[in-house]
Amino acid sequence: MRRSVILFAAMALVLAGCQSLSLGWPPWEPPPQPPDDLYGDVQDEDLLEPAAEPGLEMSSNTRFSDIPLPADLRYNDRTYVYQSPTLRIGRMVYTTRSDVNELVQFFRREFRKVGWQLETVVQADGAELAFRKGEEQLVVRIQDLGVARGCEIELHLTPVGDRRF
Repeated sequence: MRRSVILFAAMALVLAGCQSLSLGWPPWEPPPQPPDDLYGDVQDEDLLEPAAEPGLEMSSNTRFSDIPLPADLRYNDRTYVYQSPTLRIGRMVYTTRSDVNELVQFFRREFRKVGWQLETVVQADGAELAFRKGEEQLVVRIQDLGVARGCEIELHLTPVGDRRF
């Protein structure tokens, strides 16, 4: 027992001495932070559209003229659309083999071209984009169905303030 107490005390002294031992290395300092203007004035559109990638093609078959859709969509029968001279409401459901990121880039790029303003983007296990144009809002939900099945896209068009979808 006495041997283990002496051994423990000796180890404690050695370890305490190691903490104060200097090996000639300078103390660690965090790396300097880059300046705030390192990248200059980066615009949102600079981040959205890589110049080297052409992106998805647009379909000529759409429910509404100002809601562009990618060319490779397959129609789903859960779709409904109502349009009158004063009101447009719709839930359009499609499937595609395109991946989530390609679809997000397509909708951000093409909707901006026809006057929709992007309000929010949430990307986690798919994506949800909310757009607004005048007195209408459009929510695009993209759900990843897995490698073999592609993605499901739901577009909800409602008047502003109508959160029933």
